[in-house]
Amino acid sequence: MINSLIQRLNKKEVNEASSIAIIQPAAIYLLHSVKKEDKQISVSPVVDILPFEPSGWESTLFSALKAKSAQGRVDVILHSGLYQSYQIETPKLPKEEWPVALPFLLKELLTERVTEVVADAFALPTGNKAQAYVVRKFLVMQLVEGLSLIGCSLGRLTTEEEVWGESAGELGDFLLLQRSKGGQFRLSAYQQHQVVFQRTLRGVVAPVTGVASAALQVDSLALELQRSIDYLSSQVKGVSFHQLHVCCDEEQQQELIEALNERLSVKSLALTEEPTESGPILAKTASGLKRIQINLFPAHLKPKKAFFTLTNVVVSWGIAAVLLGAVYGAYSWQLSQLNSELTIVNQERATLTSQKTELNKQLEKHRPSSEKVAAVERLKKEVSAMKGALEVINNYDESQQIGYSGVMRSLSELGRNDISLSSIYVDQANLDLRGLARTASSVPNWVNQFKQEVSLVGRSFEQLNIGRNDDGIVTFELKTKKGQQ
Repeated sequence: MINSLIQRLNKKEVNEASSIAIIQPAAIYLLHSVKKEDKQISVSPVVDILPFEPSGWESTLFSALKAKSAQGRVDVILHSGLYQSYQIETPKLPKEEWPVALPFLLKELLTERVTEVVADAFALPTGNKAQAYVVRKFLVMQLVEGLSLIGCSLGRLTTEEEVWGESAGELGDFLLLQRSKGGQFRLSAYQQHQVVFQRTLRGVVAPVTGVASAALQVDSLALELQRSIDYLSSQVKGVSFHQLHVCCDEEQQQELIEALNERLSVKSLALTEEPTESGPILAKTASGLKRIQINLFPAHLKPKKAFFTLTNVVVSWGIAAVLLGAVYGAYSWQLSQLNSELTIVNQERATLTSQKTELNKQLEKHRPSSEKVAAVERLKKEVSAMKGALEVINNYDESQQIGYSGVMRSLSELGRNDISLSSIYVDQANLDLRGLARTASSVPNWVNQFKQEVSLVGRSFEQLNIGRNDDGIVTFELKTKKGQQ
């Protein structure tokens, strides 16, 4: 997911470049967008072929861009003679730290010091290998300074292998035999548009066709190619290379393809249908390049933008002064509003204070004297005493008014020969009886007769004790329930 996001960002950056310079061994192919009404429009880019000046390809590039009044970002694609490539173990570091760490990881393979080179890499599709590229830092800084002098800036600095990987269109796995004008034969293997193998065939001298020794030259070239193909078959797993695309400048290409088909185990065919040199093919592919994984101009080398310039400081102070003035004005206006509100509140306070003083004077006139207060307290006590007496009177039992003669009369009316009372206790709530009985059953029978007397009806007893005295006579004791009237 992260790789795809990086690729989309890379694509956007490439498409935003105003110019693309493709550096070849003998010339520069410069692509620049056509502008209309000061806006870049999506049209086919114009390609200029610039032979090198005696002062070198850098001066040729700067002069051409200045003559075109180019502005904006310039992407540069280097040919293989300007950089070195290595296959190394994949660094155990976050991808964003590779550009800084790679020079130190490659120091055993380099002749330059780590501070004199710039490196970048990408992980290969198979295994735990990474393809690394190294370029001299002096070359990078020379491009940065030269472009800035003519009003341009360096965008991405990448290698031609990145472009050749997309040159076969939709085909992602293929072999490529390529030679640019003024360069050497190179064999590259691509898997998923990424280079996984490359070799410079130094023992083969161009041209290999159209000369008297063509057969020997082709034999030598085919021998080197077959060795590399056999090596790839044993080392690169998960992919089979069956096609060898050929793009060799200054050669009779069809004759070379036929000769290679007779000698190699893979099929050889032209990279493009029409005979075209390497430079125009690179230019066409670069103009529609969808992804670039190598950037030899990392972020830590890009010029840092100076924020604390005199102009920025003056503008900042001016903005700060305006803001302070605005804040001061706002607080001043708010203070004036608060002062007005305070004046109104003070006036209301004075009015209320005057009203309070007047009301206090009136209160003093209506405040009772101490004699009246004492008299009221005495009257309250008298009323309280009267209320207590009234409650006692209300609670007085009416039965007290009629006495207990009715109870005594009723008991005498119910007198029996088998019952003899020895003790009678009667009050407002209780009626306790004690006496002798002929038999134990005589007591309940006698109590049941209480229903016939008005003074005794409704009375019930809580406790009945029946026993015998020392003479063997039955004794009984009746106690009324508490609360009975």
